[in-house]
Amino acid sequence: MDMQVGNFEAHVGFKKDFELYVGPAREVDDWMRFAKELWEEVARTLRVPLGVPAAESPDGDECRYWFENSEISVSLYVGRPEPGAVERAPAILTAISRSYDVESWQLAEQLYTRLVSVGGYLVAAFTDDGTPIAANFDISDDW
Repeated sequence: MDMQVGNFEAHVGFKKDFELYVGPAREVDDWMRFAKELWEEVARTLRVPLGVPAAESPDGDECRYWFENSEISVSLYVGRPEPGAVERAPAILTAISRSYDVESWQLAEQLYTRLVSVGGYLVAAFTDDGTPIAANFDISDDW
């Protein structure tokens, strides 16, 4: 299933959140560098601090970025990809609005649009119940 930008607003509901699965559009040898570059793009897009430290697993196979204030909560999890449907886009990105002026669907749509337009990223967006919203690559039916 190859999709274009969907209508994120059509999927709003009480406390509806969105998850973006992100992967590199090229071969990656250093997943921690990929995570850092992706976080920097997210931070620039959402105007959150670039200097947020990553929490890495002891074996170096996973890392998490997380930022929260009174307006927004954003998290990024990047793990070494495992074979299967998520292999092409193993990073999980979630942004939740805490503002009365901006809704979570707007943050998700903004991130999706920005990451796709930058190039170099495979991005698939889903509602929190697993409904696909948009993808810039074939996500197949067994995602």
